[in-house]
Amino acid sequence: MKTQIKRFLLTLGFMTRIPVNVDLGEVKDEDMHKGFLYYPVVGLIIGLCDMAVYLLVVQILPEIFGIIFALLTNFCITGAFHLDGLCDTADGIYSARTRERMLEIMKDSRIGTNGAIAMCFDILLKLSGLVSCDMKWLMILMMPVAGKMVQGAIVYKAIYPREKGIGIYVGTVDLPTVIGTMIFGLIFMGIAYSWWGLLMFAVLFGFAWLFRVYITGKIGGITGDVMGAGSELSEVLLLLLVLVISRFAGFPDGIWSYVI
Repeated sequence: MKTQIKRFLLTLGFMTRIPVNVDLGEVKDEDMHKGFLYYPVVGLIIGLCDMAVYLLVVQILPEIFGIIFALLTNFCITGAFHLDGLCDTADGIYSARTRERMLEIMKDSRIGTNGAIAMCFDILLKLSGLVSCDMKWLMILMMPVAGKMVQGAIVYKAIYPREKGIGIYVGTVDLPTVIGTMIFGLIFMGIAYSWWGLLMFAVLFGFAWLFRVYITGKIGGITGDVMGAGSELSEVLLLLLVLVISRFAGFPDGIWSYVI
């Protein structure tokens, strides 16, 4: 149990700016790799913080401000970690350069035109999607979960394309850990959206796999930036899926609807 708590706290501290002021003792590579299991749980914690801010702000200001502050909270908690990965990935992949040059561009901390465009559309799609959907609090809660629960499709048996450096999770996460991550994701999606959640999980996981194939074809592997990009795109895709389902079949009520 102590080992699992340690791995969870390591993952939480790595993926967020939430202070983990606990003596975790000696940290081994295996602890980080096994801690990948808790990705969806970390996503849920981030979502809970975002949702709490949204629910607080809408008591004081118009709803649009609640959405904006929820997004801002997400960026503060994560340090815009994943958004930065999306920008770097867009700059590299769409630079129309050689594979080696793409990897150099992705490592550059400066943001280029493609990265700026990707960031603007990411934020605009999230903002417009949240404004347009019902149960905004639930979407704000579940978006970070969606981004984390599909990461197994991106990193499992993947190749790190750079000669120097190493991706902490790329190619190092074993199948049981990936399956555990998927189970967490399925549980959370099922509670939130009932059987629609299972369908959306399959679509999101399939998208993440196709994204991995596409990026690997471009740069020969997966980097941390690609993981961040996959997380951001999966969040947007969840929003779009819920909007489509809501339009043609009504908002997908989950188990929560029977107890609230």
